Amino acid sequence: MGRAGVLAAGCCILTACASGPPVTEPTLPLVAQVFAPDTAQETRETYVMRALTPHRPPAVEGMRLSTTGTGFFIAADRVVTNFHVIGDSCRAITVGNNTEGEEVEATIVATSQQADLAVLSATTKDIRPADFMMGTLMETHDGLSIIGYPEHGLAVLQAEMGRVAVFQDDIESGGNYLRFFGPVRRGNSGGPLLDESGAVAGVVTAKINTVAVYEKTGAVVDDVGYAIRNRTVLGFLTANGINFAPAAPRPALSPDDILKRAHEFVRQVGCWK
Repeated sequence: MGRAGVLAAGCCILTACASGPPVTEPTLPLVAQVFAPDTAQETRETYVMRALTPHRPPAVEGMRLSTTGTGFFIAADRVVTNFHVIGDSCRAITVGNNTEGEEVEATIVATSQQADLAVLSATTKDIRPADFMMGTLMETHDGLSIIGYPEHGLAVLQAEMGRVAVFQDDIESGGNYLRFFGPVRRGNSGGPLLDESGAVAGVVTAKINTVAVYEKTGAVVDDVGYAIRNRTVLGFLTANGINFAPAAPRPALSPDDILKRAHEFVRQVGCWK
């Protein structure tokens, strides 16, 4: 069976991309590869020390970190993430960044389990909110990026980038999700899918469940994720009276510049129990 046939047979076999237990359809999608930025050894050692001894709010004392995902600021005190990252059983939620070595407590503003979206209230330093692409992807795109905190066996010290591609048949499908191709890992749930200018084009929510697809088809399919389309995200925000910023037209940025810009609004989200 070819790749297209496998995707047709397995496109509904999904796993969530938070770092907790996997979920299957219809609970929604995940993640893409990340490339850690080159960092001077001395600076990296500082990051590691901060990651090992983060500053955490008193509200989580005595609790354990159950799951982690990604979120991004759309205003100075509003963070978008996936519903499945925070679920409905977290005793406390934090928003943090291991580079800065601190986390702050967050509260829930709005949720939609059906859309797999949530907005949190949190305030932290050095935030420049994300803005949203207001049009639609009209043709094949291979210059898109996912930014977040994927699991890969090491402490994720800073939000990382995965370069991904969305293809024409998915753009034209009219569904609520965009399928993208690129290395995907748990932990990127709730992170932004960014266009070539660094504007948000969707919210990462799930990935193909490689094991389930193999069991069903006998083929190995990896590196396929799903993002919630902007129209669903913006509809959710509007319905809940949450403001967002439309992106003004601007030229394409280099991958390094997109990542640098994303570091101003992407943060790790933690669920504590």
